[in-house]
Amino acid sequence: MLDLLLLVAFSGGVVYLVMYLLARRQIEDLKQAQKDHARFRALTELTADWFWETDAEHRIRWLSGGGPIATFFGQTPTYGKRFWEIPGVEVEPAALDALQRNLERQLPFDLELARSDERGARQVHIISGMVRHDEDGGFLGYRGVGRDITEQRNAERALFRAKERLELALDGGNLAEFHFDAERGELSAGDGWVRFLGHDTSPHVTLGAELISMMHPDDRLGYTEDLVRALKGEVEEFDSKFRIPRKSGEWKWLQARGRVTERTEDGRARRVSGTVADIDDHKRAEAALAEREQRFRDVVEASGEYVWETDAEWRYTYLSERVEAVLGYARAELLGRKPKDFMPLGEPRAVDDWFAGRAAEGRPFRDLLHRMITKSGGVIWLSVSGVPVRDNHGRLIGWRGTGADVSARKHAEARIEQLTTRDALTGLPNSTLLADRASQAILTAARNRAQLALLCIDLDRFKLVNDSLGHRAGDALLRAVAERLGNLLHGDDTLARLGGDDFVLIQSIRSVDDAAALAQRLLGVLARPFTVEGRQLSVAASIGISIYPNDGRDFLELLKNADAALYHAKESAKGTWRLFAPALNARAEARLRLENELRGALVRGELVLHWQPVVRGWPPDQRANPTHWRGRVVGAEALVRWQHPARGLLGPEHFVPLAEDCGMIRAIGEWTLEHALAQAGAWQRTLGRKLWFSVNVSAPELQQGRTYIEKLRAILHENQLDGRQVELEVTERVLMSSLAENVATLKAIGELGVRFAIDDFGTGYSSLAYLRQLPIDKLKIDRTFLRSIDTQAADAAIVRAITALAATLGIQVAAEGVERAPQLERLLTLGCEEWQGHYFSPPVDAAGFEDLFSSETRSERTARRSEA
Repeated sequence: MLDLLLLVAFSGGVVYLVMYLLARRQIEDLKQAQKDHARFRALTELTADWFWETDAEHRIRWLSGGGPIATFFGQTPTYGKRFWEIPGVEVEPAALDALQRNLERQLPFDLELARSDERGARQVHIISGMVRHDEDGGFLGYRGVGRDITEQRNAERALFRAKERLELALDGGNLAEFHFDAERGELSAGDGWVRFLGHDTSPHVTLGAELISMMHPDDRLGYTEDLVRALKGEVEEFDSKFRIPRKSGEWKWLQARGRVTERTEDGRARRVSGTVADIDDHKRAEAALAEREQRFRDVVEASGEYVWETDAEWRYTYLSERVEAVLGYARAELLGRKPKDFMPLGEPRAVDDWFAGRAAEGRPFRDLLHRMITKSGGVIWLSVSGVPVRDNHGRLIGWRGTGADVSARKHAEARIEQLTTRDALTGLPNSTLLADRASQAILTAARNRAQLALLCIDLDRFKLVNDSLGHRAGDALLRAVAERLGNLLHGDDTLARLGGDDFVLIQSIRSVDDAAALAQRLLGVLARPFTVEGRQLSVAASIGISIYPNDGRDFLELLKNADAALYHAKESAKGTWRLFAPALNARAEARLRLENELRGALVRGELVLHWQPVVRGWPPDQRANPTHWRGRVVGAEALVRWQHPARGLLGPEHFVPLAEDCGMIRAIGEWTLEHALAQAGAWQRTLGRKLWFSVNVSAPELQQGRTYIEKLRAILHENQLDGRQVELEVTERVLMSSLAENVATLKAIGELGVRFAIDDFGTGYSSLAYLRQLPIDKLKIDRTFLRSIDTQAADAAIVRAITALAATLGIQVAAEGVERAPQLERLLTLGCEEWQGHYFSPPVDAAGFEDLFSSETRSERTARRSEA
């Protein structure tokens, strides 16, 4: 019994031990499994992939992956949901349909999921799934892996866009790509061939020999040679032009360009890649250009002009055949030599001066008139025009142009000028030329603040010579007097005959004493006897003198005052001279009185503004020429006037020079600026149309520098006026008074948007050097050049030169003083479309300007109704 109990106890101990050992083994296996599971989870946390399982209904039952899961799904609930049901997840409809079919058939699948996070960043993941079965083969669901392919898809999209841009670039450049396998002789072409040749599809691969057989017979050899040279490495780039038939049968010009992109180890070419361009239009243009060149040559030959070319040193390198008929030299005698080698003495210097003022720095030039000596020894006038020739780097390498013999024209012009500006008897300037020269002399004196003397000379008892000896003797005496007086001239002096025995002499002087001494010399010269038709005649003369600016500020006033002094001399005693003394005293008194009145005019509010409209094109009213574009008012110039209590409304010429001399010009300028911009701001708010307004600026105003700039800025701000609607007008004299300081001031003002115009352009310095330095927006052609623009070729030439200069410098151009329709017609023809003058409207007050603007608007409505 004891033994049995011992056996049972022992057996129980063994069983317990075995069970204990088995349990401990299971615990150790469980711990190991837990470690393996933790290790697996750690690895999945580190990997970029993530893992998942779904049940038989395809609902997510397990996700593992750490970072990828967190970044893709974020805080969105996922468990118990199908992938395509998770909020924010996007699946392509076609991909979802394919997935459903695979799920029904329990097949493996791949599916792309897209989702945008809270920041809008879009991610793309792909999940791959395999079927799960139980031990009996029952369907449990799917298990798989997910992977972030965002960067891959972004790279694919970038590659697609790059390819798309390349295709667009090729298409936009009318190009097609090609690749030639030199070892196989196969040619692969892009879709551009379809566009070039009109086919429905482009062959993917064809043989190079087939392409050659399609070419125009005249192009095959050249294409083959170009390709062989490139394959052999004789040239870096393959470049060949050839013709290929279109689908319609017409020949099409193409250009293939490329290079060898792959070679074998021994240097043999394997592949050539490049582009093919459609150059059919270019070839047609070349043909048209050749035709035009031939037409030009035919026209030049027919017109009598010759064509020339020179190098940069002006040595002839080419001359057309026509030059032999013009100059008499064979072309071989001219080539390699300069035009100056055939000019008379002094002409090269005149040509250099002409170029210095008109065609400097390699610019095109027109109508250079100069003399040339022919082979026979004669002298002819040539009109030469030319353009610079430059290499690919923009360097000047020569000139080319045309030349024509204009001797007949020059002789005719000289004859016409002689008849219209010269006295037929003495050859001296007549009244027309005298008025022009006097105006120029006055402008020069005003600019230099100098004095000018005008002397009226009248022969005493000349009627007695005519009556006793006859008109022929009288004419001979007048010619002798003109010759003797002419011998006293120097520099810019002008001696003219007005008619009969009346002569006028204009000379610059330093003081009134110089004028008196000149008059005394004239009387002494004329006192010597003259020999006329074998007779000795003694004549005397009387002289009247007026001085600029004291006795007058324009030619007519000076002439009138000198004539009054002449009559005073004749009344006093024969053979003497008189100054216009009474006028000097009266003017001094009037000047002092006017200065005192002007000082009080600002306080009493007697200054007013008038506005002269500025028109672009033909005037916008019934006078407009129907053959021209109907213009419109684009702006206005503010002009100060003095409402004098006794003398009425005075223009600026009556008080502005006085204001400059007595130091009041700055105060008047400030008043004008403030009131003009205030009115401009008001009009901008009421007229309903943007206009610009110009104001004249004096030298003392500009000399304020920063103070003037800040004042202008404050006025613009106060009146809510855009600086771009303001234009300041300055004269060349004002600009050059302190050039360096004015440049800085103008540039600073330009930063406010304000524009600058040079007023009275052409009457001052007119230097190209300062035009390049200053921030100038517009040149205003002076009215003196417009008075005879429709009748005087010289005035038209000056205006043409100014408009060409402005166009070259990128500056606008305008004109002032347009009084007649022919003037405007000529002005517009010469390229100046912006103008002002009495032909459209004189300066008017603010109410008048508003009425004028309203009239323009009504005219425009009437014009539109008539056109409709």
